Amino acid sequence: MTKLWKGSYFVQKDIDQIKDILSQQHIELEPYKEKTDQLIQQNGKMIRAEITVLFGRNSLKKQANQTVGIEKLHKAAAAIELLHLATLVHDDVVDNASKRRGLTTLQHFFGNKNTVYLGDQLFTKYFQMVTDVAPSKAFIAYHAAMMEKILAGELMQDTLKFQTEVTLPQYYEAIKGKTAALFSLAAVTGIWVENSDENFEEKNPNFQAAFNFGYHLGMAFQMIDDLQDINPNSKTDKPKFEDIKDGIYTLPIILALENNHLFKEMISTQDIKSETIYKYFISHPELLQRSQTIAKNFLDQAQADLRKFADDSEITELNKLIDKIQSLLDSANV
Repeated sequence: MTKLWKGSYFVQKDIDQIKDILSQQHIELEPYKEKTDQLIQQNGKMIRAEITVLFGRNSLKKQANQTVGIEKLHKAAAAIELLHLATLVHDDVVDNASKRRGLTTLQHFFGNKNTVYLGDQLFTKYFQMVTDVAPSKAFIAYHAAMMEKILAGELMQDTLKFQTEVTLPQYYEAIKGKTAALFSLAAVTGIWVENSDENFEEKNPNFQAAFNFGYHLGMAFQMIDDLQDINPNSKTDKPKFEDIKDGIYTLPIILALENNHLFKEMISTQDIKSETIYKYFISHPELLQRSQTIAKNFLDQAQADLRKFADDSEITELNKLIDKIQSLLDSANV
C-alpha cells in the first residue's frame, strides 16, 4: 500500500476494494489490453479515490443501510481514480514521457495517436461508472462541469508557456483547474453519491467545506510537485527541471521572476542547463522558503476545512493525510 495510507487497516480494505473494481475495467482489444491492464492495476497513491471514500463514509454514518452505500462509494472512488489515470495517459502524450510510476508508458509502446485514443477510452469508462452510481442528473452534470474546469486548467497552463511575465494569480488559476479541481471533485463525490436531491449542491451544509478541502489540498499538492521538480534529490519518475525547460513556470520559478531581470534573461536562454537553475536556487534559499510557506498556508486551510465536519475516524485519517503531505513539503527543499 502507498506510504501515505500506511498503518490504516480500514483504508487498506477500501483500497483493495477499489482495485478490484478497477481490475474489471478492460480495454478488450489486443495489443492494448495487457498494457492498459498494467496501468490500471499498478499501485499509485490512490489519494483522490480514498478522499472520496473517507468523505463518503463520514456522510454514510447518518444513513440506516450503510452496506449498499459503501459498495456504491467504492465504485464512485474507482471512477475518480480512472479519471485521474486518463488524465495521466494524456499527460504522457503531451510530455512525450517514456516512464510513469517506474513503468514504461502507453505512449512509449503505442505512439501519440493511439495513446490519445486509449486515454479517451478510459475517460468513457469513467463516465460510464459515474452514470452507474449517479444519484441524480445534477450529479452527472457536476462531474461534466468539473471535467471542463480540469481541461480549462490544462489549456491555461499551455497559454502561459514561456511567459516570463506570468503572475501568481494566473498560476493559481491554472493549477486550480489542472490539479485542485480533481481533488475537489473527489471530496464532493464522496458526500453526494448517496443523495438524490437535485439541489444537493445548494442545500447540503458540508458541500462547500468538502469542495474547499479538495481545493486547498490539491493546490498544496501541486506546489510540492513544483518544488520537487527543482530538487535533484527528490525521488520522482519525472526528469528534474523538466517544467522550466518546457516553458512551464511553476511557483518557485514565478517567485524568482518577480523583479529579477537577470533570472528572466537566464531562463530565456534556449539551452539553459539544469545545473545553472539548481545553483540559482541554492544561492537564493528565500525563494524556496517562500514557496514552502505558500504551500503550507494551503495545507493549513485544508485542515481548517475539516474542522467543519464531525470529528470521527474518517476525518482523523484525512488529517493524517495532511500531516504526511506536510512531511513531503518539508523534504522538498533543495
